[in-house]
Amino acid sequence: MSWQTTPVASDAPTVRVARSGADVVIRHHTGHTRCDLRLPLVVWFGVVRAVRAGRLDQLGEAWTSLTASGGRVRLHDGRVELDYGYLNRWTVELPAPVWRALAAAVRVGALDQLPHADDHELADMRSGS
Repeated sequence: MSWQTTPVASDAPTVRVARSGADVVIRHHTGHTRCDLRLPLVVWFGVVRAVRAGRLDQLGEAWTSLTASGGRVRLHDGRVELDYGYLNRWTVELPAPVWRALAAAVRVGALDQLPHADDHELADMRSGS
């Protein structure tokens, strides 16, 4: 596969990240659950900048600003909620362990050069293989 995989810690889920067009696809496996989450590149870049600046190190119930132009993040019920969009609001959720794996990988630069996922690789998730 052409996915970039986050470094694995003993308690971390498997997380793979790739580009698909104007999106970043975050594929994670936790227990028996496999999910794909898509973020627009502009939102992903905002997440990367905020993580590297340390603004998202202490997430809690209160919303934390993602960028000056919008977006916000919080930790709620063991999940990180990322809310973004101007005319249409979108909220995506990641389990906290997935978020920690992503943030750690971003901090060390492991996700700086994301590979492109092809249609076949993306279809693998939809078909469950």
